[in-house]
Amino acid sequence: MLAAALVFLPRPRAVGLATSTPATAESPATQPAAPQYPRIAMLWSKADVQGEDEWANIARHDVIVVGPATIGLQWQAHEFPGMSETIYQPSIKVARENLERIRRLNPSAVVLVEVYFFEDNQKAYPPDHKWWLRDKDGKKMSFWPGTWQMDISNVEYCAHVATRMRAVHEALEWRAGIFIDNVRFDADSRLAWTVLLKAVRKMCGDDMPILVNAGYMTEDQTWLAPYVNGIMYEDSIHYLYDKVKDEEAYYARIAAVDAKLRKPTISVNEIFGKRDDTAAMRRDLIRTLVYTDMAFIYSDSTHGHKHAWHKAWSAPLGRPLAGPAVPQEGRLARREFAGGTVLWLPPSAKQAVTVKLASACREFITGKELQSVELAPGSGAILIRPAKIADK
Repeated sequence: MLAAALVFLPRPRAVGLATSTPATAESPATQPAAPQYPRIAMLWSKADVQGEDEWANIARHDVIVVGPATIGLQWQAHEFPGMSETIYQPSIKVARENLERIRRLNPSAVVLVEVYFFEDNQKAYPPDHKWWLRDKDGKKMSFWPGTWQMDISNVEYCAHVATRMRAVHEALEWRAGIFIDNVRFDADSRLAWTVLLKAVRKMCGDDMPILVNAGYMTEDQTWLAPYVNGIMYEDSIHYLYDKVKDEEAYYARIAAVDAKLRKPTISVNEIFGKRDDTAAMRRDLIRTLVYTDMAFIYSDSTHGHKHAWHKAWSAPLGRPLAGPAVPQEGRLARREFAGGTVLWLPPSAKQAVTVKLASACREFITGKELQSVELAPGSGAILIRPAKIADK
């Protein structure tokens, strides 16, 4: 259990480049433009697109998770890197320029920099430091290979991590957010995470986007709603809750949580699958578009989150004209966007459905112009108005 309350430190003076009107947490330099759909996420790894400029590749994505080094930030040198609470000054200019490259190419992009909390590299802190989590025999507890778990119940450690997050956010002129991995849901962990998230909000302001990774867990997450803008789900749809697999119920559950989060929301629905299984990818892309406001990624696995770039991800749907549809057993789901229409017929439908269109549209993958669409149960369509196809 947490032994004491956090003491919030005053925000230090801005670091880095001087400007005539310095940005602050309350008044960031710029905010991202309104999101355009589909929203595709990048989780550390760029898309496998041969010969493409690194920043153009990153900017293909709309919710972008990177480590500090990828964006160009370096922590001030320290024998134990995790102890550093300040950014190496010369790296700030580089990181700001890289962030500007992304935002210039994709004004809707939200960039999130990962700062460790639940675990860290085995050399990040002194070997005997009190912040390492230990078992009943006093031994440090491993997580991923090369990492140890941290004692997230230690209030001094929570304050330290919050200070590191503030340093990243301020170095990037309050224009990037924070990604935090491995959120846990037992009572003690919730208390520790709440202490951290309150500290980060106090130090970094209400506008900074925060994305947390819930792994495969999708139950009882509303306690996060006051603090975070997004929850990342790692292939959660394939997690068998109560040994009953109901994929439409999965979408209803994550959409209901997403609606309660801080605005703007940046949640990510990640699906794992084989590169050549475009039917599986398309099925969950369509459901993500119809049932949620979330970003989407179809990747190989949790090991690197590597992915191709699929044609459907470039569909010029634009902004949604209505909120997400609510899954209903056997009932067609439809959502209108500025650039087209997305349709989905759940597998529970008893027969195929023919949907008549108000005006001719083109199915984005095939390019066929259609006046109506016939959908079999468990299928959908991404329909684009011809003018939008020409624009693309």
